[in-house]
Amino acid sequence: MRAKLFAFITLIGAGAAGYTLLPYTPIPGYFDAFANRVSALAGFGAENIRNRVLPELESQLSNADLTIGTPVFIRVFNAERDLEIWLRGDKRYRLFKRVGFCPPNGDKTQTGFAGLGVYNITREGLVPNSPHHLEITLTPLTSGAPEDTREQGQATPPAIYGNCEGSGSIALENSDIEPVFILIDTALRAGQSQVPVHIFEQHQNMDDALALAEDAFESVPAPGLYDVYTAFERTRIPPEVHKANGRYQVDAH
Repeated sequence: MRAKLFAFITLIGAGAAGYTLLPYTPIPGYFDAFANRVSALAGFGAENIRNRVLPELESQLSNADLTIGTPVFIRVFNAERDLEIWLRGDKRYRLFKRVGFCPPNGDKTQTGFAGLGVYNITREGLVPNSPHHLEITLTPLTSGAPEDTREQGQATPPAIYGNCEGSGSIALENSDIEPVFILIDTALRAGQSQVPVHIFEQHQNMDDALALAEDAFESVPAPGLYDVYTAFERTRIPPEVHKANGRYQVDAH
């Protein structure tokens, strides 16, 4: 009897301690956060995924003469439904893997893509215990002007989701998002400050005079993005980009 009573009191105490360690949220939010913590403790979090996926991933990297933790660059092409993972070699970046978006399928909610533009991924953007299996939040590049900062704070940031879910974002199969997540995570842990992500409508012909003219006269959704695309195509090094007056500008080296 005493053992049962002790176990009951311990369970209540553990629950109360878990609640106090969580930031204040409404009750449903608390249960979601608690479930995520239990999931991680039970071995379903990032460590479990890393231990399962890393051996094969390291073998693929070795065959490509690349190493885990090397800087990462991501390009996305909405029309072609492709996500490209580029890794830095000796000096320039090399295409390591290309994965496709999930197709709309039955009750899956993947109905849109992230908007065209330049984004970054930081440590805070990696969500290992997401309802979407894994989640990678994309932070838009802004000019830093008050109106840009205010607009960014009000908008829901786009993301890369697993489970083939996520309206208005990039939805991937779990087997595709797992190595992407690990490559980004290890690169950030190894010292990369942020992972650049460039989202385009489609691959461009760098000699396309019409595309260049449209971009120059800002008759496109993301003015200056054509310059961002061509800068990487010519150098195979992700360009330094800033945004001013609503236009992306490639910094000169």
